[in-house]
Amino acid sequence: MRRAGVLLAVGALWVAGGEPAAAAPPPLSADTGPVNISSTYGSGDFGRWRVDGWGLPAYDYAIDQNRDPIAKQPELSGSVDAWSQIGNDHLVADGVNHGYVQLWSQDRLYQWMNYYDASHQHYSGGFGYVNTGGKVISTLYDDRPAGGATDREFGVGYYAKRTTTAGISEKDTVYAPFGDDSLLLHDVTITNTGSSPRSGSYFEYWDVNPEVQASKQIPRGYQSPVWDPARRTLSVAQLPDDVDTQPLTIFAGALSAPVSAYDTDTSAFFGSGTRAAPAAVKANKLTDSIAPPDPNGTEGRAMFAFQSPFRLAPGQSVTFRYAYGYAHPDKVAGLIARYRRQAAPLAASEGRWKSWLPQIDLGPAYNWLSRELQWDAYTVRSDATYEEMCGYHVLSQGGYYQYFFGFQGAYRDPLQHMLPMIWSDPWLARQVIEYSAHEQPAGTGAIPYALISGCRRYDLGTSDDLDQWLLWGTAEYVLQTRDYGFLSTQIPYYGGAGSGTLWDHLKLAFQHQENVIRTGPHDEYLTGATGDWSDFSTEFSQMTESDLVTAQAAYIYPRLALVADRAGDAAFAAQLRAAGARDLATVKGQYVPGGWFARGYSGLRQFGAGSMFSEPQPWALLAGAADAGQAAQVVANYRRYLVGIGAPGGPTKIGAALAPRSSDPGAKEQTEPPVNGSSEWPGGAWFAVNGWWTWALGELAGTVPGATADAFDELERNTLAAHATAFPDHWDGVISVDDECAAYYQSPGSGCGIGLATGEGAIPGYDTQIMHQPAYSLFDLLKLAGVDPTTAGYRIVPHLPMSTFSVRFPEVGVAQRPGLIRGYFRDATATVTMDVAPPPGVSADRAAAYANGQRVPSTVVGGLVRFTLHTRAGAPADWAVA
Repeated sequence: MRRAGVLLAVGALWVAGGEPAAAAPPPLSADTGPVNISSTYGSGDFGRWRVDGWGLPAYDYAIDQNRDPIAKQPELSGSVDAWSQIGNDHLVADGVNHGYVQLWSQDRLYQWMNYYDASHQHYSGGFGYVNTGGKVISTLYDDRPAGGATDREFGVGYYAKRTTTAGISEKDTVYAPFGDDSLLLHDVTITNTGSSPRSGSYFEYWDVNPEVQASKQIPRGYQSPVWDPARRTLSVAQLPDDVDTQPLTIFAGALSAPVSAYDTDTSAFFGSGTRAAPAAVKANKLTDSIAPPDPNGTEGRAMFAFQSPFRLAPGQSVTFRYAYGYAHPDKVAGLIARYRRQAAPLAASEGRWKSWLPQIDLGPAYNWLSRELQWDAYTVRSDATYEEMCGYHVLSQGGYYQYFFGFQGAYRDPLQHMLPMIWSDPWLARQVIEYSAHEQPAGTGAIPYALISGCRRYDLGTSDDLDQWLLWGTAEYVLQTRDYGFLSTQIPYYGGAGSGTLWDHLKLAFQHQENVIRTGPHDEYLTGATGDWSDFSTEFSQMTESDLVTAQAAYIYPRLALVADRAGDAAFAAQLRAAGARDLATVKGQYVPGGWFARGYSGLRQFGAGSMFSEPQPWALLAGAADAGQAAQVVANYRRYLVGIGAPGGPTKIGAALAPRSSDPGAKEQTEPPVNGSSEWPGGAWFAVNGWWTWALGELAGTVPGATADAFDELERNTLAAHATAFPDHWDGVISVDDECAAYYQSPGSGCGIGLATGEGAIPGYDTQIMHQPAYSLFDLLKLAGVDPTTAGYRIVPHLPMSTFSVRFPEVGVAQRPGLIRGYFRDATATVTMDVAPPPGVSADRAAAYANGQRVPSTVVGGLVRFTLHTRAGAPADWAVA
């Protein structure tokens, strides 16, 4: 006991920073071990979360959607369809619960390559058939053999299925290989589980049904398919049209599989048979059929099928590999050749995903959150698509906006979705910023609301917030990465009106905000024809001036001024600070007696004075518009009216509401008539706005009692797991979700989505896969971990409610426990000043600072430990305070 006491005393001396100093703490960047993500919490009733063979999160979809009543989706007018996103940096596909995979492209036109259309014998593909002993076994879930066992698994970058019947087991996985290639791979393993040899054929099936998406499907024409025997590849050249004069070719290839025959005509392949047992498969012989060409605007007969014979001894397996994708004709052979050379592309792809995904440990009680944040990171990055006709990659909003309405919008959304990519994939973040800047017209023209196929404008009135998102997103990227050279990148203006540096684009956005949008009679930005972040708020709320955008500018302008300082543009920095100070004064004047900030103005009437409307509150708090007492009152009202603690129908089970219930006694102002039971248009709980709240609440730590707990509570309630636990029989919200869900007082409380993409009849709409929920979960977690850039370097002040945690992203990490806080930055190229909160149990004046493994001099500034960190290109820069 005496010896243990001595050791504890020595340890305490080291923790307190006493002399002599101990060796430097181990670098966090060297901690490459995986965190524990094993948890079924948040699975809902459709299946279970689990850890797959690569140590990654996966979801086993277990119900029979054709029989189980919970499968009917209200967002899809009762359709039983459910899907998961398969993607890489170039393309997105949907793995559907029925057993097929549908591939999407944004390279040229916004289109499906193999749209499922049973009425024309188009079944998407990504499945096949086994013919052995004269028996046909379909690997499509809906056509599975009677009495057979089946499994379906949605994973990181893949969709896996298993079909087992007497004597034969088949497992296949469709996956998008990690990287920037425009193809899917399909690994098919057939095992003889019987006691006698088996021979037969496997038939790989992929459809060709290109459909341009614009709230409906518009068939796209193509030439007759072509067979390349040397490369074992089938291809179809799409026809040009007025928008796309250089169309892509759709192809399928047998990479590591013999091909004895093929078919490309649905009439020859299906013949008098069925989807479950095509005539050619029953005959065990494809006929090398060639489908006729098909003009634009009509449904054709093209498809791809390969026949691959096999012979298996008892217990023996064989694995065939195929590819399906799209490319320009001169690129197809190279893609096929590259993946034909790879021995194990699935394992390689999953290995790269595993090394890239964040490793976040918040303690054993939050293993589920560690899992979900990895899934969030996969979801955001796999949403990336390449838009060749624009020339950039983009992280679109996804969901019904992209895959149903057929547009990339709104303009503000990719700039929000790329925020966590700054610390995960800086190149992709830069691509999104460049894409967004290139949408900007030269001169005084307005940024388009969205883009559609062919990189064309889609105008939906005018919104007064769009310039702010380009200014903020770029400021965050440059401040965090110190990549000031990016500001000199030449980026074209929209429509071929020349080009300018990114800095020129930012200055133009500022001038457009100040001189074209401009402020109104109450010094708030005029909403224009459409509104601000809340689309149609001009029409539905008669709002004419926006306090939301004014509060955003009050925060964003000073941030961009920090960039202007480093860029050497003192005049622009002064303009930004002057405008920001004016806007801040305006927002301060919008604090109303109820204890919140007004929403704006409707003509001469102050809007949002009688009810607390959510949108401006977090930005006003972030901008510093509230003193400590006012901030505490804003938070108290947020908890009462938006979280619903003590409110009729409350509290919420998921994210905070946009506005109070219209019948709430404290809601003395509302849009007439009330929408969705809300006192403000459009009601609901919006993941973007709640993302702002989580961040803002964290920043109030030390100012408002309980703010740290409130911030983490909002983070938790906006997770998929929270929605799946509250509404386990509702698929929308289990593994992905829309941009908003029902507020706590709505009925039914499980609903998600804006309702405009609800399906009709046999052509369902679209739901899930919108990026706000996963993107803001990641961004907020980084903010709560304390990562905040400054002009000189970084400020690290964690706002998490636990004293011990570890947060590791590809480009940044922060970990803390009593006596030690440490972290790293990767691939930075500057000498930075670190201001770090001392770890629990250590006072700042007794702390020791370490940089790249060496103890360094430090000072105490504002209660934080200040020291210098030299970062190095291509290597992690580690720091610690102990």
